[in-house]
Amino acid sequence: MYGYLDESGAPGTANNSNDFLIASLVVFLDQKSAKKCSESIDRLRKRLKLREDYEFHRSHNSKTTQAAFIQLLSGLNFKFITVAIKKNQRHDHASYNRLAKLLIREIAANFSKGKIRLDSNPIFLAKLKYHAKTAKLRNIKFSQAKSHKDNLLQMADYVVALSSHKVRNTVNSAENYRSIAKKQLVFVEVRA
Repeated sequence: MYGYLDESGAPGTANNSNDFLIASLVVFLDQKSAKKCSESIDRLRKRLKLREDYEFHRSHNSKTTQAAFIQLLSGLNFKFITVAIKKNQRHDHASYNRLAKLLIREIAANFSKGKIRLDSNPIFLAKLKYHAKTAKLRNIKFSQAKSHKDNLLQMADYVVALSSHKVRNTVNSAENYRSIAKKQLVFVEVRA
């Protein structure tokens, strides 16, 4: 398994009644599938006449670019796991530790070995490694990369954004999520 992981939200208590800490892991069963997806993203850049180093980052992209990327996602061959922790305004809080523990539980239930790359977040990485070691997942390896240099981390950014909008039930969230719904391997939503 080859995975690309991104998270959304911040640890802590809720700032509003619809606040979440979320992680999505985009999964490929082999390198060939991952490479094909990355090449498709490169072709989309060319089709949209964007720079070669243009980063697909949902919160920074125009509506036109977002729509094109979401449409592209619907035709790509991948699966994903999402874990969402609904934060509350009391003392209980969502943490990278809990997010990592829940995510590792789902990874262990579905995969015995793999390589997972995540955008630079050393705290989340440390928690993932700790819980993978505790779960005796010796064959799951983690590394970090910069999303602006990795098409598949950019893909994970879109998947976590669509998942975030789904749990928050925002405008057009159901329609946009439908583009990737069949690729959902696991979607866990818990309260802090």
